[in-house]
Amino acid sequence: MLFERAYCQAAVCAPSRASLLTGRRPDTNHVWRVSDDEYWRTVPDATNATTIPQYFKENGYISIGMGKIFHPGAQGGSNDALYSWSPEGLPYFEADTPRSDVRIAQGSAWYSFTDYDDNRLDDGKIADNAVSVLQQLKQNRSNGDARPFFLAVGFLKPHLPFYCPSKYYDLYPQASDIALPSNPDPPQDMPEIAWTPWRELRNYYPNISSNMCSRTPSSITDVNCQVSSNTTKELRRGYYACVSYIDAQVGKLMASLESEGFSDDTIVVLWGDHGYHLGELGMWCKNSNFEDATRVPFMVCVPGVTDNGMKTDALVELIDLFPSLTELAGIDVPPMCTENSAKSIACVEGSSVAPLLNNPTMAWKNGAFSQFPRPAAGLSVIPGCPPFPDDENNESVMGYSVHVDNYRFTEWYRFNRTTSTANFSDIWGTELYNHSSPTVSFNDENVNLANQPEMAVIVKELRSLLQAGWKAALPNVTSTESTPTLSGGSNLSYHVISMVLSLLLLYVVF
Repeated sequence: MLFERAYCQAAVCAPSRASLLTGRRPDTNHVWRVSDDEYWRTVPDATNATTIPQYFKENGYISIGMGKIFHPGAQGGSNDALYSWSPEGLPYFEADTPRSDVRIAQGSAWYSFTDYDDNRLDDGKIADNAVSVLQQLKQNRSNGDARPFFLAVGFLKPHLPFYCPSKYYDLYPQASDIALPSNPDPPQDMPEIAWTPWRELRNYYPNISSNMCSRTPSSITDVNCQVSSNTTKELRRGYYACVSYIDAQVGKLMASLESEGFSDDTIVVLWGDHGYHLGELGMWCKNSNFEDATRVPFMVCVPGVTDNGMKTDALVELIDLFPSLTELAGIDVPPMCTENSAKSIACVEGSSVAPLLNNPTMAWKNGAFSQFPRPAAGLSVIPGCPPFPDDENNESVMGYSVHVDNYRFTEWYRFNRTTSTANFSDIWGTELYNHSSPTVSFNDENVNLANQPEMAVIVKELRSLLQAGWKAALPNVTSTESTPTLSGGSNLSYHVISMVLSLLLLYVVF
């Protein structure tokens, strides 16, 4: 099943992955940015939460991970190796592309490697390793090891830099023929605190500098400054090529699943940790609460249930993955977290999407919630905003966003990172965008309607929903609408494969 309206809880790698993998929202984990002091197991007053792979391991599964699942380094506890993975999955596999290959690209934000095989680069190595693991698991089964497996495969692309073999670049027109974004300007009446200055792109690649701005004022930190048209086209082409490169790696893994005899008893889920701006709204990368940054790919394949292809436009969240996988796999679903769940080892703050597999059009959540701090994730003080009262490297203001059927509502509040609470009376910016067009679109956020008098009632209603929080938007599911009947029956233990694609805007290649 393709979930067409799936949203992350924070549009940057570390907090999004921590949220999904623990089933807790960023404010519960106290993880809001990419920082060595924000590992959910060690942050003061946060939670030592059980992770998805850890939970499956504790329920009799062989748990194996590879590539980018948790955020690398201290932010993810060195792949959370002490807790999440079975001995069969250690040492943890991380591809190691020779630095000489990176030097060939000379620090460019995009590069086409001529005559490279897929496995010369990281993601090809990760796919090959996944195939080898499946082959070994088949051998284990032949030798009498009947344990089900949980396999997590984390691909890196299409994360910057946009490097991949040239054959994937060749699938697309030359950069000069690549379309520019149809909405390249910041939203009208947008509060400047909502804008991301895409330091990720600028800091990593000095050639993306102010001399590439295509309009005045020329300062690249200005909200009205954009990357030149030529550079925009090169970057977009590189992104598309990397998506196709990853599509090939996913195909390799799915083919191996079939050839090794696992396709009839393996649940497969494909997800991305956040979306990505490719010049839309004058922004790049992630680090925002806009549709481009928060909407993510999310697909679930359950043998005998989703075989004919299914899709739904129900509002779902990445945090729903934990309860969904456990319910579909037939193991105990962790309970819903209480109001203060920091000391609960295993609970969830999302809802299983299993009922949607039975009825894709059923009434579901009233809203999907995301958040992003300012300043954070390496962002400087936003131009035009009042001075931040705290160190610019900490979270001083939090933007909370809720996407409902016809609108996105975002409001920015003064934030206390120690207590993980917002001051709803100290508002730094309000946004309302109309999403009532008949088709799901990334281009509906061009005008902020929050200050228009005729929208005052809508603003009041959505502010109440936003401040009430995620529990107020949960679906009302009866027992008769629960787990779909799986083809293997109640006596079959399902294997699980979880694949993550970094920074995928919308996975449409299948």
